[in-house]
Amino acid sequence: MKRFLALFLCVVVTLTLLPSAALAVETFTTSEEGIALIKQFEDFRSEPYQDDRGNWYIGYGLACDPEDYPGGISEEEGDRLMREDLTEKEDAINRILMEHGVSINQQQFDALASLTYTLGRQWMSEDARIYNYLLDGVERYTDEEIVNAIATWCHIGNEPSVNLIRRRLQEAYLFLYGVYDNPGASEYAYIHFTPNGGTVENQTVFYPVLEPYGELPEPKRKGYAFQGWFDGNGVRLTGEEIAEGAVYVTARWEADGTEEPEIDLSKWVNPYSDVKESDWFYSYVRELSAKGVVSGYLDGTFQPDKTLTAGEALKLLLRAAGHPDPGNAPAGHWAETYLAQAVALGCVENGEIMDLDGAISRGMIVRIAAAAMGLEEREGPSPFADLDSGYALALYEENIITGEIADARRWFFPDDSINRAEMSAIVSRVSGWEPVNNPAQSGYIQFRNKQIPVLRDARACPYNKNLFLQDGTIAYYNDPAYTTELGVDISRHQGDVDWSKVAGSGIRFAIIRLGGRLADSGEIYDDVKFEENLTGAQAAGLKTGVYFYSQAISVAEAEEEARYILQKLGGRELEYPIVFDWEIYSNTARSYGVSRETLTECAIAFCDLVEAAGYRSMIYMGLEVGYERLDLSRLTDYDFWFAQYTSKGRPDMYYDFRIWQYSDKGKVPGIEGNVDMDLALIPY
Repeated sequence: MKRFLALFLCVVVTLTLLPSAALAVETFTTSEEGIALIKQFEDFRSEPYQDDRGNWYIGYGLACDPEDYPGGISEEEGDRLMREDLTEKEDAINRILMEHGVSINQQQFDALASLTYTLGRQWMSEDARIYNYLLDGVERYTDEEIVNAIATWCHIGNEPSVNLIRRRLQEAYLFLYGVYDNPGASEYAYIHFTPNGGTVENQTVFYPVLEPYGELPEPKRKGYAFQGWFDGNGVRLTGEEIAEGAVYVTARWEADGTEEPEIDLSKWVNPYSDVKESDWFYSYVRELSAKGVVSGYLDGTFQPDKTLTAGEALKLLLRAAGHPDPGNAPAGHWAETYLAQAVALGCVENGEIMDLDGAISRGMIVRIAAAAMGLEEREGPSPFADLDSGYALALYEENIITGEIADARRWFFPDDSINRAEMSAIVSRVSGWEPVNNPAQSGYIQFRNKQIPVLRDARACPYNKNLFLQDGTIAYYNDPAYTTELGVDISRHQGDVDWSKVAGSGIRFAIIRLGGRLADSGEIYDDVKFEENLTGAQAAGLKTGVYFYSQAISVAEAEEEARYILQKLGGRELEYPIVFDWEIYSNTARSYGVSRETLTECAIAFCDLVEAAGYRSMIYMGLEVGYERLDLSRLTDYDFWFAQYTSKGRPDMYYDFRIWQYSDKGKVPGIEGNVDMDLALIPY
C-alpha cells in the first residue's frame, strides 16, 4: 500500500506540472520477471559483506553499514528491502517518461530499472546517450547504438568489469527484444581504448560478434598526430578484424610540431626576494613564472604563503588543463567568466562559489582540477587519512597531488585554504600531465623510452601502491590485510655493526652478503664481515637471510655460486631466503652481454640448487633487470626482492615482489653511515 501511495502521490503532483502530451504516457512498476532478472544478477547474501573497494552490502546488493544487521537477514527480508529500494528508482524513471512524454513498454522499463538498480541516476542526464535516445525516440537509433548507450555503464573506476558487461548486454538485449532470459552477453564483443594522453569519446565500445569492427574511434591530443591503436603485442588494429572477444588497445602518438616550444629555464632570472632555490616550490614557481602563468607583486615578492582566491584558482586550473581562455569579464567581477566556464564543465555547481575573492578549500581544488582534466572518480581505498574522495584518488594516481606525511599516514587537509606555493605545484603538474600508463589495460609497460609487452604468465603485483608511504627513512604499507616487517641488508661496507642496537630499533630481519663474483675477472670472493654479521644478527634475535652478488654468465657459474653459498653456510638455519643478486655492473663488464634466456636459466639453476638443499630461494631485481634481463614468466615458482629508490614513496614495478628495497640511505641505530632499507610485504 505504501508503495502504491508513494507512486500515486508522485504522479498526482507531477501531473499538475506536465504538458498535455505527457498525460497519455503510461507509467510502470518493475514486473516480477524484471525483479527475478535483478535477483539473478545480484545474488542473495544474508550477512553484510565487503567488496574489493571497501563498500558494504547485504541482501541483493543493497548498500549498508557493517553493523546494521548483526543477525543477518532472511531472503524474505532481502526481497522486501530490494523492492523498497527499487521504488525510488522506478519513480525517477517514471518522472522522466512523464516529463518528456516518452512511451516505452514493460520490458524496456524493466531493463532501465535493472540498470538504475546498480547505477543510480547517473544515466539520467543530458550527457548520457540512453537518456537522449529516450527523449529523441529510440526508434531513431540502431540496435548497436542502443547497445552501446546501455553497455557503456560497465566500468569500475576506469576498468571495464566482466560481470557488469554481461549484465549490461543482457539489459540491452531485453530493452531491444523483450526477452528476459537472453544471449545478450554472447552477441557482442568489445574493444577497450586507452587514449594514452589523448581523449576519446567512449573508451569501451561494443561490436556485433563475427562481424568486422569497421571504423574505429580517433582520439585527439593537442600537439600530436594519432598513429593508430595497438594491442599488447604491438599489433595495429585496422578495423577489418572480426569481432570475437575482448580486445585492449592503446593509442600511439607522434609529435606534430605544433606543441609549445620548450623554454630554457636556465636563463630565468629570479625576480622574487622571497623565493630561494632551496625552497621546495622553487622549480614550480620558476617554470610558471618563465611561461608567464604567474607573477609577483610590485614590491618584488611572490608571497608563496599568501592564500589564493577562488577566482585565481579557477583561472589557473582551467588554463592549466588546456581549456580556452574566455578572458576577464568586462564588467562585474573579473573572474565571472572563469566561474561560468567551470560550471559549464561540471567543475563546480551553479551557486557553489559565491565569493570569488574569498579563499578556496583544498578539497574543492581537488574536484575542480579533476573535472577540468576530465578525470572520473576512481574506486579504491584513499591514500589520504583525512580525505576519502574518488577525485583525490584519481589525482594522486596521476601524480598531481601528494599530500603530507606525518605519523606514518598521508594527509591532505581538505578543509584548509590553499596558498600560492601549493597552487604553483598543482598547476605545473596539471599543465604537464601525461596519463599514467596502466599495463593491465594497455598491454605494455612504459620503461624509459620503450613500450615493453606485458608478460601475461608472470604474476602481477598484488599490492595497492597508493597505500605505500615513506616517513623519513621508514617505509610503511598501510593495508590492514598485510602485516609487514622492516629489515636491512648488510655487507662489509657498513663496517662494525652493533646488532643489539639494530634489533632494539625495530628492525626485524637482516639479509647479509655472503660473497660475490668479480665483474671483470669472474673470480668468487668472500665478504670479510659475513661470519661476524650473521652471528651477530642471529644472536640479537633477528631473522636472517643471505645474498650473493652474482656476475654469472652461464648456468655452470650460477650453480658454482649456489654450491659455494651452501658450503659456506654449512647447514646453518635461515628464516629469510638465499638470494640470487645479479646486477648490471657496467657496460664493459664480462657479464654485460648475457642474454635474457641465459640469465633466466642462471636464476633457475641457482634457485633450484638452493631449494634442493632445504633453503628458500629468492631473486633480486631492479626495473631494468626485471623488465629486460629476466623472463619473469619462467620464474613464477620463485620470490622476488625488488630494488627501487623513489621520491614518490611507492614502487613502480608492475610484477610481483615480496620484499621492497626502498632506500640506500637509511639511518639505523647501531650502524654507522647509510644502510639499505627493506620492507617485507609478506614476512618469512
